[in-house]
Amino acid sequence: MGVRLKGDWRELNEALRKLGRGVPQKVKEAIAEGILARTHRRFEESRAPDGSPWPPLSPATLAKEVRPRDRLKRGGISAAAQRRISLRKPLVVTARLKNSISWKVVGSRIYVGTNLEYARIHQFGGYAGRGRKVYIPARPFLGLTEEDREEVKALLLEWMKEATR
Repeated sequence: MGVRLKGDWRELNEALRKLGRGVPQKVKEAIAEGILARTHRRFEESRAPDGSPWPPLSPATLAKEVRPRDRLKRGGISAAAQRRISLRKPLVVTARLKNSISWKVVGSRIYVGTNLEYARIHQFGGYAGRGRKVYIPARPFLGLTEEDREEVKALLLEWMKEATR
């Protein structure tokens, strides 16, 4: 027992052949570009991929931001220095880490990351510095967000619709 369908299957066969070739390079590149853009945005928002805020900078780190000319004779620091320190965000002093993040498509895989050695300590946290005495909290910047997943889904659905037309 079975089902037998008769008719012209050329369109369906062609659509299945297109789908069978895999996701086109331009679609994978669009996915990578979107992930990269949202990764860069996390540096501006100081947020992890799951949406949680990054831990604030330690008082010791913020104290290093005070220059000798910021110190007032009567004690304390200038209003300009206070404003500068209040606006200081983690991981963006030079933007070297943010700007080092790139993407690469190899076959069916998409890689988004950085080759900077110090990126790992910021992503996962841990002890660093001479004698590993300084604790740096994790401030994850790499990873997929729900927005990433939704965009990937939308791009793949659009490609599938086009491939099956």
